[in-house]
Amino acid sequence: MNPDPLPDQPEAEPGAAVEPPRQRVRIHYTKGEIIKFLSHHDEFRLWERTLRRADLPLLYKNGFNPQPHIQFASPLGVGITGAREPVDITLSPPLPLDELTARMRASLPPGVTLVTIAEIDLRAAALQSSLIGADYTILLYAEAGEIADGDLQRRIGDFLAEGEIWRERERKGETYTYNLRPLVFELRYEGYDAVAEEHRIFLRVQQRAGATGRPDEVVDAMDLDDFARTLRRDRLYLADAADDVAVFAPYPLIEQAAIAGKRGQGRSLQQRRQDEARHILTRAGGRSINERAGDEFA
Repeated sequence: MNPDPLPDQPEAEPGAAVEPPRQRVRIHYTKGEIIKFLSHHDEFRLWERTLRRADLPLLYKNGFNPQPHIQFASPLGVGITGAREPVDITLSPPLPLDELTARMRASLPPGVTLVTIAEIDLRAAALQSSLIGADYTILLYAEAGEIADGDLQRRIGDFLAEGEIWRERERKGETYTYNLRPLVFELRYEGYDAVAEEHRIFLRVQQRAGATGRPDEVVDAMDLDDFARTLRRDRLYLADAADDVAVFAPYPLIEQAAIAGKRGQGRSLQQRRQDEARHILTRAGGRSINERAGDEFA
């Protein structure tokens, strides 16, 4: 007597090739400081080698240069760490999750830590197509007094008060502008840790195809790029997760067309501050503060 077919796999026609059972697994992991400068291409290779070392039955795509079924949600920018990054892999045949977890933990390189592993539906939407938003922590490393919390709160307030903050990006050799401000839903100062000597800023942005807020550009727009810092992505939000959808329900959906601009349109906060600095310098007779201070010793 033949065994019953699996519930979500149709019964094969007589003589047809039967596909082996598959298993789609979603892994959440941390990307730490020591590997934050890996490119996305290098990170893909890191995971492929890790899964091979774990001797997992990876399913490969067909084609001239077969690639394993490994799906990332959103590549982290170079220099950005991740606290809970998702990646989907497909195995064939399936493995028990406890065995899979043990093999993975024994094979991961330094800088990567396994957080969770869960089996998901084979028909679930691709991670990248499900993205709706992200949370980041901006860490500024500074001794007490090097930059005041009041100054940071002022810069955050200036950013949030703007209706338009135009930024430039480059795609395939072409430069275009977009309005960053509508993509930032929350930006707030969360205090100074005297032990770690770091300021913490919370950032929540939209993350959809063609309309994604980037933390590095928020930092640059607030003219904080000269401070030693770490950008950490704490969480990605997906459209197929009810809890994630509930978090983003109060925010508007920003379409790509609503933020698109033309080259040279608008001025960033940094440009405005540079203009203010030039204005102050002009009022001082074109002489810098250091030059004027030197008069005392003349």
